[in-house]
Amino acid sequence: MRGRSAVPFVASSSSEPVDALASARIHVSSAGLGWPDVHVEAGDNPSWDVHDLTVRAHYLALNTDPHALTFEARVDGRPREITLAPGQLWFCPAGESFTHRVKAPAGFAIVTLEPEKVLRALGEGEERELRRAYSVDCPQLTHLVRALAAEAERGGPSGAMFVDALATALAVQVVGTFGVKAPPALAARVGTLSRGALQRVLALIDAELGEGLTVERMAGVAGLSAAHFARAFRQSLGLAPHQYVLRQRLLRARQALEARDADILNVARRLGFSDQAHLTRLFKREFGVTPGHYMRGRAR
Repeated sequence: MRGRSAVPFVASSSSEPVDALASARIHVSSAGLGWPDVHVEAGDNPSWDVHDLTVRAHYLALNTDPHALTFEARVDGRPREITLAPGQLWFCPAGESFTHRVKAPAGFAIVTLEPEKVLRALGEGEERELRRAYSVDCPQLTHLVRALAAEAERGGPSGAMFVDALATALAVQVVGTFGVKAPPALAARVGTLSRGALQRVLALIDAELGEGLTVERMAGVAGLSAAHFARAFRQSLGLAPHQYVLRQRLLRARQALEARDADILNVARRLGFSDQAHLTRLFKREFGVTPGHYMRGRAR
């Protein structure tokens, strides 16, 4: 039976949702299992031609076919031929856009990993920049992607602790495989955002809080590269850009739930959460109660 992809692709230029895997047959998905921090799905796709897409989470894709897959990707503004051997992966950091043209059928397993999970895998005070990579040979990553897909296929029988252990191991491997430490001289030069740049970025976040804001979009408003912007933003506010945006979305959601006619699903959709369960999980983690409990407490 064919299912639909639950990966939240958006167009980088407009932040509009894109059903990028509409033609794919999704055989395995963790959607509906309530897994925090990580999502997995597996299937096959007859072809894939996408332009300037991004995902809010870190994105790993594994070639599950028994044969190599060759396709065209735009890298540093130029077309480049990529070949993924069986069992090889490609990786895209959260918020970074990509353009691919895949003309051949392909079997795949996809994992998206929340940036907060990767941040927790970093050592105290450790600064690393994640870089996109193709044709990656890493048995540990391949094993973890397959293990998550196998767990989802069976409906998650091993429980939340097992899934969290796999997601944590995946975050550690992502940092070790794709993380690049900033040179000391560069790190020393990174300061805070100027007052004007910070005001422009905060105004953008406030105006488009429910949209698919990317680090690249915010960096463009600040007039900086994505990597430089992310470091300067953290220096300015003490939070990574995606952490700040999530916090503001949750605060806005809490405010919206105070209305007498508030509807949790409508609030979730309006503020960019994938569904009511997604909002409920993050709301409880942030405020210690579910949205429903919060609304009932306000009504007393």
